[in-house]
Amino acid sequence: MRDRPDSIWPPKSKEIEQAFAEIYSSGDWWKYTGDRVRKLEQQFPGSHDCRFGVSVCNGSVAIDIALKALGVKPEDEVILPAYDFYSLPKSVLNVGATPVFVDVTAANLSIDKEEVQKKISSRTRAVVAVHISGSVAELDALKEVAKEHNVCLVEDCAQAHGAIYNGKKVGSWGDLAIFSFGGVKLMTCGQGGMIITSDEELYERCYAITNRGHLPDGKVNRYGIIGENYQMSELQAAVLLPQISLLESYSEKREEACALLDGELSEIDGIEVLSQFPKTQRRAHMRYSFYYRSQLSRKFRRQQLIDRLKRAGIPALPAYSSAKSDPRLQRAFADQGDDFPNSKAAEQEIVGIDHTFLLSKRQVLSRLAKTIEENLAKN
Repeated sequence: MRDRPDSIWPPKSKEIEQAFAEIYSSGDWWKYTGDRVRKLEQQFPGSHDCRFGVSVCNGSVAIDIALKALGVKPEDEVILPAYDFYSLPKSVLNVGATPVFVDVTAANLSIDKEEVQKKISSRTRAVVAVHISGSVAELDALKEVAKEHNVCLVEDCAQAHGAIYNGKKVGSWGDLAIFSFGGVKLMTCGQGGMIITSDEELYERCYAITNRGHLPDGKVNRYGIIGENYQMSELQAAVLLPQISLLESYSEKREEACALLDGELSEIDGIEVLSQFPKTQRRAHMRYSFYYRSQLSRKFRRQQLIDRLKRAGIPALPAYSSAKSDPRLQRAFADQGDDFPNSKAAEQEIVGIDHTFLLSKRQVLSRLAKTIEENLAKN
């Protein structure tokens, strides 16, 4: 393998190192709902144009909590994109509701507002807009559709920390939004998540569900919520706090990298880059994604391209699965006969590049297009 991208993830910084040292010396690292958790719940929502935040143990459970707080129950339907990671429909099933899948747009893989309009029924309780594979959903249009039909809009921002749409950060458009701090996410503490909102009652409901039925003042909630223990620890919060200030500069650098890659890959026959809605000012950066549609694709398959990119030191990944083909979703999908052609095409043709690559120097970034061109030329 040649020289690797010059980024290291999770980021190494004096601020994060100091946070580790301080919480260890304080002896507070074992606690939850301490000063650092409270500080994170104030600062992170503010950085995404919202008033309130509830930190949780991971991003997947954040979806469950959000749906419960919105009152989603058995017999309700929740509209979801058919191209996504499977944890979202799993959360819908966890609250006893029915996932109703709709296709995504071919241009950028986010949920199609026209398809949402077709699927809304008297049983629809919520629509979930997922910012995925480097793209931001068409939030103003989706918010208008939700308002028209008196249903809730939830934003799944697990991959979209710092993205901006029409002058506002993602997460501030929906009734509730969830973020993930797990694994190799754009902010990470290994496991963790956050629910943000500007609606005080929804905030209290999410807090009570997360904190054994208690509200931030320690009193038992007035909503009759029993609650669970889904809390984040002080150690996790301590590691995340310095990353809030790092996020802006990283987001800007990734956006510059995406613009460079768009230009270089657009020149390659058989490679199709994604496009964004006009009001997207800064896209989501968890993965940089493009279609591999070369005439060689039957002979030189996508997985072969991914393998060769990896050997060149480029962190390439296959696409997510679609609801039509994911065996974990077959039961939820059984009575829905749609084909979801755009989701199916994405599953078969999308190549993703992990966001860590986007922090590389220009000459390393240009290796992506060069490697693709070299491999297509010799096959």
